[in-house]
Amino acid sequence: MSDEKRFLPGQAVDPFPPGTTGDFLLPISLPAPELMMGEGLAVIVLTTVEDQRVGIPMGHQALSDLHKIIGEALRLLRAPEGGSVQ
Repeated sequence: MSDEKRFLPGQAVDPFPPGTTGDFLLPISLPAPELMMGEGLAVIVLTTVEDQRVGIPMGHQALSDLHKIIGEALRLLRAPEGGSVQ
């Protein structure tokens, strides 16, 4: 078992002092999120080959477009060699 203290969302402290305004991107400290959604922003969380977790912010339309592109790429990968896909 790791010596690291578990992250407990219920015990988290607000990282911003009262009255703080503006846009901030906080370190990603949730156990293993793949996608975080806000009102106007989505963050996709990826793990690099060095086992670092990186958050990529994007708008909701960009996220929808990326979903379609990845779906099409996976569909093409399933095609038999030299064959076609439906």
